[in-house]
Amino acid sequence: EKSGFTILELIFVIIILGIISSIGSTIIVNIYESYVLQRATHRVNLKTELAVQQIANYLSYRIQGTTLARDPNALNDSINITDATSDTDRKHTVLEWLGSDNDSFSARRVPGWNGFCDIAGSNQNILKTPGSSLPTARNIIRNLSNNAVNLYNNGTPNVAIIFRDSLYTKNPDIPYDAKTCMGMVNANTSCISTVRRPPAGTPNRNQTLSFVTGALTQKVIIEHYKLAWTAYAIIPFKTDDSGPCAEGESPCNLKLYYNYQPWDGTRLSAANYNAISHATIATNVTVFKFAEFGSTFRIKLCAQENIGDSNISVCKEKAIVL
Repeated sequence: EKSGFTILELIFVIIILGIISSIGSTIIVNIYESYVLQRATHRVNLKTELAVQQIANYLSYRIQGTTLARDPNALNDSINITDATSDTDRKHTVLEWLGSDNDSFSARRVPGWNGFCDIAGSNQNILKTPGSSLPTARNIIRNLSNNAVNLYNNGTPNVAIIFRDSLYTKNPDIPYDAKTCMGMVNANTSCISTVRRPPAGTPNRNQTLSFVTGALTQKVIIEHYKLAWTAYAIIPFKTDDSGPCAEGESPCNLKLYYNYQPWDGTRLSAANYNAISHATIATNVTVFKFAEFGSTFRIKLCAQENIGDSNISVCKEKAIVL
């Protein structure tokens, strides 16, 4: 004859099972919370690292002296990144610069343009650049710009040329100045020249650049030059895409603007935010800061990831040396 469990034994078993199930559910909850936290941390860390690296890659080919910080809600209010106030500035959150055409420069063994000119063979109308392959440059620029910029064009937009000198002209001295005369802030393009391949019949045509009519005749020509086919800008936008973030507003989404030519009249403005080519490179950004000291450019980017009632934030910094 077998005896059954007593009431006391059943109560004891129920209590033990309850304790075990409680411990098990607590472990499961803790594991799940840990997984959610780790996943959010990984996602925001990866997102921030990719964004800051992408920005650094673009800035590594900036043309020194053309980087501006601008007020997104009043773009005419611009300062040079090298200004003493830029390090503590909280208002000028738009970063804009001219980028040299590194793709044509480094894509092949014989570069599309090699950055050197023959001073003796050049004049105020043409630039001799032996060792270059301008057809290569033309094809690469045309493909990257979605056929918008063509080195063989007879019209706009054209490719800009900038020489490695602080002065655009001498006697009178006119310096390169992104704030006043490159078309970035206003319609004044008096300190930047544009070039194209010269017409048929020109000797060594594939190694010769022709200055577009209208370039100042007294411009300084030196051995070293860079070509640029686009300006770039990074603008913090509201997360609902209704416009740029105001001073101190966060989080924001960072948008990269590209494939526009200030020297030919296409300037960044509130009216053409949607018309100029752009792409979102980072979302839920809480901090976007930048500063330039000499040849070193520093950027700091912080972003967050929402997990319920809390956020995970990650910050990344990069230094780019020319």
